[in-house]
Amino acid sequence: MRVVSETERISQQQTSLVLEALPVLRRWLRTSAPRTERPKERQPLPLSHVRALIHLYQNGPLTVGGLARGLGISNSTATECVAGLEAQGRVVKERSTSDRRCVVVRVTPEAAVATARVLSQRSAVVERALQQLSSKESRAFVRGLALLSREAESWMDQTPALERDTLNGGRHHAA
Repeated sequence: MRVVSETERISQQQTSLVLEALPVLRRWLRTSAPRTERPKERQPLPLSHVRALIHLYQNGPLTVGGLARGLGISNSTATECVAGLEAQGRVVKERSTSDRRCVVVRVTPEAAVATARVLSQRSAVVERALQQLSSKESRAFVRGLALLSREAESWMDQTPALERDTLNGGRHHAA
């Protein structure tokens, strides 16, 4: 029988706590997302659409290629996302004022208001959590979260979609 050291035990506990927190954080991101405007649906937007809205709100207007680069997704995925947001009236495509050959995507004024509200609400939750930590703990938490995000992104980049679907029991999960 292998004896687990105190360091390993703490690491296993911390890993378990992080893994338990992730679904809660995903649910929070989903429920804090802007909702569709269709009365019968009133569903939160897919997280991919929320990410695109936030990125466009903070950095736009952008070409679809610029949006794809900013989000680290393929051009085809960005195109599908923009098409969905455009169908919902959240973004518009228009000719660039600086280069009439380029089409840029911008957030509609209504979507900008909703996106600003979501960012404000999410920021308030994050700030309340960070205020409960010392400066040193806060820096370590933010650094750890950034590292976890990079590792997760690296895993997604290196793991083919078919293998990820197999790991998920054959279910497709949209981000």
